[in-house]
Formats: sequence, C-alpha cells, structure tokens
Amino acid sequence: MFTSEIFFWTGIGVLLYTYFGYPVVLFFASKLSSPGEVPTPLQMASPKVTMIIAAYNEEKVIAAKLDNCLALDYPADKLDFIVASDGSSDRTNALVSELAGLNPRVKLLSLPRGGKSAAINAAMTRTKGDIVVFSDANTLYAPDSLNKLVRHFANESVGCVCGRLSYNNPGKIISGKGESAYWRYETALKKMESALGYVAGANGAIYAIRRGLFSPLPDGTINDDFMISMRIIQRGFKCLYEEAAVAYEEVAPDVKSEFRRHVRDGSGHYIAVWRLPALLNPALGMRSFIYWSHRILRWAAPFMLVGVFALNAALSGLEPYRSLFLMQIAFYLLAVAGYAASGMGRAPFLVYAPFYFANLNLALLLGFFRAITGGARPAWQSTQRGDSV
Repeated sequence: MFTSEIFFWTGIGVLLYTYFGYPVVLFFASKLSSPGEVPTPLQMASPKVTMIIAAYNEEKVIAAKLDNCLALDYPADKLDFIVASDGSSDRTNALVSELAGLNPRVKLLSLPRGGKSAAINAAMTRTKGDIVVFSDANTLYAPDSLNKLVRHFANESVGCVCGRLSYNNPGKIISGKGESAYWRYETALKKMESALGYVAGANGAIYAIRRGLFSPLPDGTINDDFMISMRIIQRGFKCLYEEAAVAYEEVAPDVKSEFRRHVRDGSGHYIAVWRLPALLNPALGMRSFIYWSHRILRWAAPFMLVGVFALNAALSGLEPYRSLFLMQIAFYLLAVAGYAASGMGRAPFLVYAPFYFANLNLALLLGFFRAITGGARPAWQSTQRGDSV
C-alpha cells in the first residue's frame, strides 16, 4: 500500500509540474534573464530569403497562399518561393505553374509522393536564400511577418526564429475552442522560453532558419518543424519566438480531423525522442531543462494519467483517495460530455477544456503505439478545409 501511495503522489507531482509548475519556473527564470537588443530593419541589410511551402493536394488554398506571399512587405529582389508539391494529384501543380509563368519568384518543384520531409529535403537543395522560411499552404502571413522574423538573424548566435500562429474558428466548434485555448497556453510558454534563448520546437506554419544549419531529415521523419529547430538548438544555436510575426490558420473543421492530426503529431514526437538523444543530457543546461520540462514530461503525461487513475482506483477504499478518485471520474465524465457536444458552439469552458485535454492525451497515447509498431507514415494527408480559407 505504501509503495502505491508513493507512486501515486509522484505521478500527481510530475503532472502538476508539467502543466503548472514549469510555467511558474519559466516565469521567474525569464524575468531574471537579460534579453539582447532586437535589431530593427534599419539596423541591418535585408538578407536573401527563400520560402518553402510543402504541399499535397492544396488546390483550394494554394492560389490564395501565393497571392499572400507575393504581397509580403519584403524586398522583392531578395525573396523567392518554392512550392514543393509532394505528388499532388489535384490541380495544385497547374495552379502553381500558372502563377510561376507570371512571376519568376515563384517556382514549382513537382516531386513523386514521398512525404513532407522528403519534399523539404528536395526543396532545400534548390534554395538561394541565406535564410529559409518554412510555411504551410493553408497559412496566411501578416504583411510585415518576414521582416519581424528575419531581423533576429543579425545576431550570429540565433539559428532559428518562429512566429506566432493565430487560429481562426469560424464554425465555433468546441474542439477549435480547445485548440485556441491550448495554443494560447503554448504561446505563453514560447515567449518565456524565448527570453531564455531556447524555444522547444518551432511551428511549421511560420518559422525561419539559417540555411547553413540545415541537414537533411532522416527517412520516416514526421514532425519536420520540430526536428529542424531542435537540431539547431542541439548544435548550440538559439531558437527564438517572435510574437509580432503573425500567421493565420483555421482550426480543423471537426473533431475527427483534429484528432487524426494529433495522433500523427504524437507519433512524430516519440520518433523524435530517439533521434535527438543528445538533448536529454542534463549537462546541456537550459537546453536540456526546457526539452525535458516542455516536451519529454508532456509526452509522458498520457502514461502517467493512466497510472494515476489505476493507482487511485486501487487506493479508493481510503481517504483522501476516495474523494480524489471521484474527482477524476467527474473530470472524465465532463470530457465525455464535451465529446458529445463537440459539434456545438456554446458549450462552457468547464466542458470543452476537459474534453480537449483528454482528447489530446489519448491522441498522444495512440501516437506512441503507432510509432513503436511502425504504423506512423511520413506521407501526410492535407486537412479538408472550406472554400473560405
């Protein structure tokens, strides 16, 4: 009994640290740090930039994406775009080719189906910019986003800069509300991590790197954005967050689409752990601390949640464990209620927050088993979106 209690309270403590304690530690650590001066565009020459857009069957959004790219507030003679089409079978290639014929800054790289990472590897061999920006086909940038990203590279210690992704939820679906709330939480962590110099992974919608720091992604990579940015951190370069560089994207149209995306991302996370072993070394100091706290413990959370629930059930004959067990059951019942109301738009935070939390951790758990059984595939399917994107 005593051993079960130790494991139970240890699990509770790790979970509380992961979601609440770590942000508190970050807050105070970031307040004690002294961030360097951020150069303004007038203090540095605009470097050559290439934006890579990996695309698969994006005929609904690719034209709007490229129009957005060409309207960015950045010197036209120092910015070009590569659309790496990963075996698209719809009109994506035709639409890009048509625009490329009108504007030489746009280039189509038509590839056989091989997955996003393979498309990025191929596109990187054709980049001309000193700085490479990665984006998604369904992401639209604010006009000044590139200038905001690129200015940080005046500091030679900076190897990667990621921007802020803002989610639109036009359908007001519950899963979208949970996604937006969770992303605000993640954004707060990124801001504090950036003050310490190391954001624990860029977001594929909007981030930039020094071209010379890229090394080809290994076969089977799923979370290319995470691998690229964390490899740069592993080499000792800083990875910063620029809140003023804003991109916009719509949430997944329904719960099932979002869940599939999270399962796929979860698989990629666990694969990445095996491919970034050096970052587990505590001797790396802040880099390792952030990686363990923000990523490793977060990805261990599904297993701890299962373990804590099972131990609590075994101890439920005693107080305070009986009360705690009833609280757990109530929490998961609220999550079930959130799932039942997932198509509605008026459910309260008390319902959609437990649902999103449970949904995300279940996706991670399934992603883990998919990763260890070889079911994770590098080729991705684009999320179906409305014509309004």
